[in-house]
Amino acid sequence: MTGMSAQLLTPDAPAAMLFVRTQRIEEPVDLLEHVPADLSGAWIRHSQGFVARGTAWSVQTAGPHRFAAASAAFRELVADARVDDEVRVRTSGLISLGSFSYADSSARPSTLMVPRALLGVHDGETFLTVVGVGEEPELPASWRDLFPSGPVPEAPLDELDVEADHTPDEYQSLVQDAVAEIRAGRAAKVVLSERTTVRSEGALEPAVMLTRLARAYPSTWVYHLQDIVGASPEMLAQTEDGRVFSRVLAGSRPVADDGELDEIDRRAFRTDAKELSEHAFAVDSVVERLAGLAEEIEVSGDPFVLRLPGLEHLASDVSARLREGTTSLDVASRLHPSAAVSGTPREEADEIIARLEPQDRGGYASPVGWMDSRGDGQWAIALRMAHLVDGHTVVMQAGGGLVAASDPVSEHAEALAKCRPMLRALRGDQPA
Repeated sequence: MTGMSAQLLTPDAPAAMLFVRTQRIEEPVDLLEHVPADLSGAWIRHSQGFVARGTAWSVQTAGPHRFAAASAAFRELVADARVDDEVRVRTSGLISLGSFSYADSSARPSTLMVPRALLGVHDGETFLTVVGVGEEPELPASWRDLFPSGPVPEAPLDELDVEADHTPDEYQSLVQDAVAEIRAGRAAKVVLSERTTVRSEGALEPAVMLTRLARAYPSTWVYHLQDIVGASPEMLAQTEDGRVFSRVLAGSRPVADDGELDEIDRRAFRTDAKELSEHAFAVDSVVERLAGLAEEIEVSGDPFVLRLPGLEHLASDVSARLREGTTSLDVASRLHPSAAVSGTPREEADEIIARLEPQDRGGYASPVGWMDSRGDGQWAIALRMAHLVDGHTVVMQAGGGLVAASDPVSEHAEALAKCRPMLRALRGDQPA
């Protein structure tokens, strides 16, 4: 693959054929009661999706062609795979999970993988998928042999050590620097973020964090793969039957004590010129980048308010008809990074971010999700997330979009509010 950096993590993956078998489970299953301690991946929303164990195949890529390299490797795998799927719903059969890094220059590799075993739920269908490498997979006597009940500890962790990269004054100064760049005409919008390191003497387990997030924030896309776990409210690219859907969030208001804005404040939020300007940049970036991949592009009317515990967002939905042969990963690659997480113009905003955020964003604000053998799938933006450093340390990251009228104190409050879901998942707290 000329110009592409791709390294297979499983040495025999290119030569070994995958044998995939999906069987229906004739009983209802609560996924969150069967999250394995050795979880290798997960994707859950409104109690649907899947949890996974093991790795049958994986590829790591890097650089500006990381999406294309991963997609090409998966297509080669699909061409030779043997799939027996008696369920035939979304996420059954042969699927891959992926987490890509934000920047072309990121030291963190992007990963696409196929799990060894997957427990899934979709529209009332419950199923088990098992994957054999080079041979037919061995089916368990019961699906519970692979996914036994896994109760989540209710007791909160010991006291956490929480340390942001910057003091409040330092972060607000960075916001001022970014706003100054905008007012000087170097960009129209810049999305700045802050990293916060959390340490605990007790174990910080991905399965526990994921389960808590899924129970507390069911309307978000809750995910885990490799070194990231989180609960994203923003769908970058969802494709099915030749259509693509993208949900754009830009413009946010923190709400105290997990309440809601009152009607007067919500009306003011929906008509605030600064918030509407920030939102318009994000929607325009999605519409412009879909050109060439999709036709009949439609945007929902005026932005609506998406309410989450402790935070409300301006949201718009974009849908379109995909050109034949376009995959969900093709769309995610074209849309990333959107103005909702980078800024506009993209190159200028990313240059400012690189100067003001010296740390590599890694998997933050980048596509995370899944894709099936037909190319359909779902890719969210990795927000409300943490990087897993080791069993006792995670690094959270959150931020917000800045325009010329942005206020540093308000922007700092927004970044703190966006860390709240992950902090609660770490502590074992629940939203009010």
